[in-house]
Amino acid sequence: MEDSRKKPIMIGVIVVCLIVAGLITFARRGGGGSGIDSISDDKMTWVKCSNPKCKAEYEMSEKQYFKEMEKRFNPMARTSPPLTCEKCGKDSLFRAVKCPYCGIVFIRDSVPNDLFDRCPECGKSETEEIRKKRLAGEQ
Repeated sequence: MEDSRKKPIMIGVIVVCLIVAGLITFARRGGGGSGIDSISDDKMTWVKCSNPKCKAEYEMSEKQYFKEMEKRFNPMARTSPPLTCEKCGKDSLFRAVKCPYCGIVFIRDSVPNDLFDRCPECGKSETEEIRKKRLAGEQ
């Protein structure tokens, strides 16, 4: 095929691909069932203060947590920014996990290069236990 006929065909293919990509993006964003506002007002998440003088730990609304995170979001940061602790007023509050095995509350990813919910106290991870049960054929 000569070059003068190839160019319009290639442009047509590119345009069709862009239209399809746009439709897929629009379809996934539509419906309004995603995002922070879709989180139930009753859903809670643990948070813990990393200030050594405070070390407060409490539950807060997951929706509120993500709204606060959205305000502080920095795409250049490698980690999540801290929120303001309601007890000490310092920017030292991080999302946490309450260990279902020993009950301590710890900041997520406390054990480097491991599962986010690996307890630094007892060494157990709920995620790991669920995976083991799935592999064993249990649900």
